[in-house]
Amino acid sequence: MDNLKNILFIIVAIMLAVAIEAMTVNSAQEVKNLNRDLKSLKVDDSSREKLSLSDALFVQNSQIGLVNLIFDDENRTFKYISNREFIKSIYSKLNFTPLWFNRDGLKRELVDELFSVIESDEILDRRGNIYKRYRYLKRVLDRNMSMEQMLKRDIMITSLYKSYLNFHIFGSIKWWSFQKYLKGLRDNRISARWITYNPKFDIEDLILNHKPRDVVDMTTPKTFGYGQMLIELKRLKDIRSRGGFVKVPNSRQLRYGRSGDSVAKLKKRLTQSGDYICSGGEGRKRYGKCLKRAVKRFQKRHGLSQSGKIDRETLRELNLSIDRRIDKLLLNMDRIKRLPRGLSRRYLMVNIPSFRLYYFDDMVERFSMRVIVGDKRHHTPIFSNSVSFIVLNPYWIIPDSIVRKEIIPRMLKNPNYAKERGYEVRLSYNVNAPQVDTKKVNWDRVLKSGESKKYKFVQPPGPKNALGKIKFKFPNQFSVYLHDTSDRGLFKREKRAFSHGCIRVSEPYKLLKSFTEHEDKVSYSRCKTILDGDRKSQINLDNRVPIYIVYLTAWVDSKGLLYYFDDIYNYDKHQKRAIQ
Repeated sequence: MDNLKNILFIIVAIMLAVAIEAMTVNSAQEVKNLNRDLKSLKVDDSSREKLSLSDALFVQNSQIGLVNLIFDDENRTFKYISNREFIKSIYSKLNFTPLWFNRDGLKRELVDELFSVIESDEILDRRGNIYKRYRYLKRVLDRNMSMEQMLKRDIMITSLYKSYLNFHIFGSIKWWSFQKYLKGLRDNRISARWITYNPKFDIEDLILNHKPRDVVDMTTPKTFGYGQMLIELKRLKDIRSRGGFVKVPNSRQLRYGRSGDSVAKLKKRLTQSGDYICSGGEGRKRYGKCLKRAVKRFQKRHGLSQSGKIDRETLRELNLSIDRRIDKLLLNMDRIKRLPRGLSRRYLMVNIPSFRLYYFDDMVERFSMRVIVGDKRHHTPIFSNSVSFIVLNPYWIIPDSIVRKEIIPRMLKNPNYAKERGYEVRLSYNVNAPQVDTKKVNWDRVLKSGESKKYKFVQPPGPKNALGKIKFKFPNQFSVYLHDTSDRGLFKREKRAFSHGCIRVSEPYKLLKSFTEHEDKVSYSRCKTILDGDRKSQINLDNRVPIYIVYLTAWVDSKGLLYYFDDIYNYDKHQKRAIQ
């Protein structure tokens, strides 16, 4: 029997060599490019004793068949099958043996696991190509198949898996279209940037070495509240299947202390969204204290003034369709897929639509604070970096764009404008250089001639300084940073998009202290002493702190509370998801 097996393997090798010789020149070249040779198509010696004659014949026939389908007849094979280059690469690594079939037929348990993963995916659109391909394969795999049909189905399942993992890992936002939209904004002098990050997964390795369910678990985001958002998505879909949100009428009954059927509908609506969690006591139709707390909670989660009253904005949010909520949730979950993975245990996050900064230490949110972000012409960019140094009593080196567009026009109207603001003007940034007498400069001519860059405008440390007392720097291509401000009244506003792109923090001393607690060479009390004066001082951090500036209009906080925020830069409107 051993001699018979050895003879069989020799015959298999000869037949495969003949098959390869018969390939077209192009096919042979592709095989060469994939670094395959005759040895790679043989079964190694250690496997010979384990294979039966029927196993060997199956390997032989499938290898020849797959090489033929993937190379010789590739145009016909890939006419309706995607991921051509991926298929060539992964089957080369498999020595052109099937992934989903063996001599006994379909690897039912493995295929069922993949199909179960696809079927149970709450994000995958049932109208899309991936789901349709899955349904087709599920239907045809139970039929009798020839060897060629079986091998083609094997390729189709692998292609489906690759397409599904692309969707699962990277999401379905049409980023190329959105980046084109941002460029259009910049062409119209509206600063707008969004840096995306590609998750670094080897899809071939995942498919070849892990079970589908484990692959999905490994590649699902574990940060930025993604898991809780997925739970909420399932809950919303369940509510939709039972008719959706209750419609709340515009009624005079919806006032504290009043009663009526409209109040009962409001309670039911807030129960659906998880805001009304009271247990009896005030009656089903009465607007009591518990319902007022529920309304405040709802208002808090939707970025509204927490009055506890059903005003026009609150009623509008209550009556937005559940489909709108689901779509918003899906869009933001896709955004999270393109944020950095593997966050450090200590980091900062600024969510632009929520106008808040969040500080995490040991992966736990320690505090948050109000921030002011870029206005509608100076969008704060979406990117990540690390805070590497802090400046106490900073100088504000005023960008030429602000000098040209804002300061000089105001100086033309008010010659004392620069002095009133405490601006210093020199011909260089050397603070020891003589100052320019602004009243002796023809600023109208400077503006018309485009010579504004010749003049260096700075604002020294002091009570008028636009950067306040503290600046947190993370050097980047956008010249954006965190800083204090002398204009603190704006923090009282609910919507806080007023800056030129930088992020103003409402509690800079608190943030400073969180940094000093992790720096052996920096004393918070010493910092406070410096801040009592006007001398500029720089603190270089030994322990840099990652900062993630994100744009999430739906987000679950560390307490599991789902928030919806206004789309302040109209990104939701222009960031479309493809039906995969």
